[in-house]
Amino acid sequence: MDRFIRFTGYAGVVGGLLLGVGAGIQAGVGGPMSHAAPTASFALAAALRLLGVIALLIGVTGVYQQASDRAGLFGLIGYVLVVANLVLQAGFMWADLFLSSAVAQAAPGILDGTVSDARLSAGGLISWFFNVSFAVLGIALLRSRRYPRAVGWSLVVMGLITLVPLPFDGPIYEVIIGVAAITASLFYARTVSGELAP
Repeated sequence: MDRFIRFTGYAGVVGGLLLGVGAGIQAGVGGPMSHAAPTASFALAAALRLLGVIALLIGVTGVYQQASDRAGLFGLIGYVLVVANLVLQAGFMWADLFLSSAVAQAAPGILDGTVSDARLSAGGLISWFFNVSFAVLGIALLRSRRYPRAVGWSLVVMGLITLVPLPFDGPIYEVIIGVAAITASLFYARTVSGELAP
């Protein structure tokens, strides 16, 4: 179990780094998504972001597992919502990697957001709102007093940053989320490494 606990801390750091770097590359591609999607840079960004989300899922599992006794029902609800959120985000990133190039050729309006469809709009709104799940888990961890406050506050930032209107494009939000994930994971890893040291 000690090996898994240490691994989850490193997984969270790597996940935040991959997500942030991938989002930074995507932000650098620029232009309408239908023009960006067929490029190698966009595919690289999508692959890094997808791997980052998978690693974050592992990292968040360790963070929650170590605090589950103190986090109570609110923490369990936060963890379940975060897992659902990350699975949903991974689906979007998988589609970016494997489907977006074909969609860009067949129906560019879907990628560019110029097609009016209730289900597309609902899917985007749900995925955007689901980011609040990180804040729920962060608040539960702050209340548990299991880790340094930086862990909980970093998760709160991850959850609420997408609700704040910033003068940046969407990928920059993921860069901020990646940095917050790295911060939370580093403080978590340092805490559990100290506890597991012989």
